[in-house]
Amino acid sequence: MATIKLVVLDVAGTTAKDDGLVVKAFQIAMEPTNPSADELVEMTAFVEATMGQRKIDVFTHLCKGDVDEAFAAHERFVTSYTDLVAEGELKEFDGVSEFFGELRKRGIGIGITTGFPREILDPIIFSLGWNDLIDISVAASEVELGRPAPDMIFKTLEIYNRVNAVEVHPHEIAVAGDTESDMKAGVSAGAAVVLGVTSGAHNEAELRAAGATEVSSTVLTLLNLLD
Repeated sequence: MATIKLVVLDVAGTTAKDDGLVVKAFQIAMEPTNPSADELVEMTAFVEATMGQRKIDVFTHLCKGDVDEAFAAHERFVTSYTDLVAEGELKEFDGVSEFFGELRKRGIGIGITTGFPREILDPIIFSLGWNDLIDISVAASEVELGRPAPDMIFKTLEIYNRVNAVEVHPHEIAVAGDTESDMKAGVSAGAAVVLGVTSGAHNEAELRAAGATEVSSTVLTLLNLLD
C-alpha cells in the first residue's frame, strides 16, 4: 500500500463515460475535409489508438502537418464536443462524486487532467458538477507536451504544492487513466501507483504493457490502493 497525498485522474473513459463521444465529435470535425469511407475508417482507428493524447497533436497528424487545417479541424472538434456535453451526453461513472468525497475525507488532493483543451474541460467540470469536488484541473493546452509526456502530472503537482503550501513529491501521487498514454505519463512522472482502468479505450494487456502497476474495471478501486 502506497502513502498517497495526491491523485491525478483522467476524465473521459476514466472518471466520465465516453460512450463514443470523442469519435463522434472527431467525425463531425473531419466532415468538411471530405474523407473517403476508407480514409475515415483509418482516421477513426488512429483517433482510438491515440486516446488520451493532446487532440491538436492528433489532428496535426491526421492533417499531415498542415497546421492551418489541423487548427480548423480542432476548432470544429471543440465545438462539437462541447455541444454534446451541453446536451447532457457525458455522464460521470457511477460513484465518482462519492469517490471524490471519500478522497477528500482522507485528506488526499484531487487533480484531473485531460487530452482536451481548456475550452472543453471547463464545460465538462461544470456539467458534471465537479467544481467543488476537485482541487485542480489541467488541460493539455496548458503544458508544453501532451501525453504520454508527464507534463500535465507535473503541472498538477506544482499547482497543488503552491496553492496548499505543501511539498508533495512524485512518489506520493497516484495516477489513473484508461489509455496507454495515461500509463506512460504516470510511469515517466515516477508515480507510486499507476492504475489502468478498462472502462475506456484500452484493455488490460495494453495497459499493463504501457506500465500500469494495477489494472481494474473501475477507478473506484483506487481507494483500496491508498494508505
